[in-house]
Amino acid sequence: MKKSLLIFLLPAFFASTAYSQAVTFFKENMQMKLDAEHVTVTGEYHFRNNYNANFTQTVFFPLPLAPEGLKYDSVAIFDASEQTCITHYRKMPAGLFFQLTLHPQEAKTVRLYYVMDHDGRNVRYLVMTHVQYWHKSLAFGNYTLQITDPSIVIDSVSYKPDEVKSDNNVTTHNWKKVNFNPDKELDIWFHIKK
Repeated sequence: MKKSLLIFLLPAFFASTAYSQAVTFFKENMQMKLDAEHVTVTGEYHFRNNYNANFTQTVFFPLPLAPEGLKYDSVAIFDASEQTCITHYRKMPAGLFFQLTLHPQEAKTVRLYYVMDHDGRNVRYLVMTHVQYWHKSLAFGNYTLQITDPSIVIDSVSYKPDEVKSDNNVTTHNWKKVNFNPDKELDIWFHIKK
């Protein structure tokens, strides 16, 4: 009887710890700029320490897998709260891992920047993978795609934009999400006019 009770209690315990994490990821602002050869990603990510003590958390930023011949360039991570670059990170095929220390009840902003080649057909932002890593829906998410090259034509996107506007040859797609629990990645399919 005790063994079967333990089998039922363990999943409940792990589920409750996942939803009462010391550090929570609650907001992201992400901007992609697409040109004929690259996508430039600038992200601003907000974290909060829910404890009354210092806490160090391993943070994971997923990066799309780059097929052979495509590469990343200029990866930079900046702790905006401390005004310092985070130089000690591990780049793995799945993404970037690093340690983030937060003071009691502190909210912290981290900025991420990278440039990636694309294949001329698709760019992907791993919003589902990132949110699922934290085991909780994202309170606020703002996503922007900016296109300045008139030869780029958007064919489809995995999430319908809330707004599309054009101004001075710049087309901007905006997505605004609240209590966001994505069920797919943010994919943009496009082609380049000859």
